[in-house]
Amino acid sequence: MEWTPQSADQKKIQSVNPLTEILMNENDIDMFIKAFDDFMKHSEVSIEEQKHREEVRLFYERKAAEHEVTVDYYLQEFV
Repeated sequence: MEWTPQSADQKKIQSVNPLTEILMNENDIDMFIKAFDDFMKHSEVSIEEQKHREEVRLFYERKAAEHEVTVDYYLQEFV
């Protein structure tokens, strides 16, 4: 984007935001929606995987506490 000299009388405003000059056609919008849906599916899977890891960690912490040993020792000896 180029700046053009303007007098105060013109009262024109030039945007410094390049996103205001981007127009999306139907194909661009469809591609964006598909990419966003794919991103959301991957993020949901990632969240579920993180929940599973947390549940496993808590399980081993409870088991180690039941045996009154550290988690590291429990994993080394019983898993």
